Amino acid sequence: ALKATHKDYYPATVMNYRLGGGSFASQLTQQLREGKGYTYGIRSQFNGTAYEGYFKIGSGIRTNVTYEATSLIKQILEDYGKNYNQEDLDVTKGFTIKSTARAFETLGAKLNMLSNISNYGLADDYAKQRQAIVNEMTVEDIKALVEDYIKPNQMIYLIVGDAETQLSKLENLGFGKPVLLNTKEAIE
Repeated sequence: ALKATHKDYYPATVMNYRLGGGSFASQLTQQLREGKGYTYGIRSQFNGTAYEGYFKIGSGIRTNVTYEATSLIKQILEDYGKNYNQEDLDVTKGFTIKSTARAFETLGAKLNMLSNISNYGLADDYAKQRQAIVNEMTVEDIKALVEDYIKPNQMIYLIVGDAETQLSKLENLGFGKPVLLNTKEAIE
């Protein structure tokens, strides 16, 4: 995904809020936890350094619904940009702007801010610049970011679970035959 120094890194983290970065405000949580009861928690995030970046989704899914949950995650990713609307943007802006107001209250938060400025070459007023980015974002901007950086068919899906009952189903996701990394014999 994106390095922390990429111009789209921060906007992509904002775009991720309604996907899986916003806890109960996210589609992943709403559909997989609240709607289906497949998991207690699920989260997506962009994480980057000055040298590399990645996008990940992580969750502990009930073993007996591995395929169903993974299929639903893939569907949410595929539909996210198509279904993103003004209400999603309003919720994202509201949370992001309000949380930024308190983000630098503690000494540790201020130290982290200085570290970001030093490590990533950010401007001294990067927090204000980021607030302006959020205020100026449009639904079309979010959709473009989704198109550029959310690629469900190019992601690596690492699934840890009961291969005996779930592995054969995973081929139905459309990614080809799943690769079993640890056989039962290798574990024993």
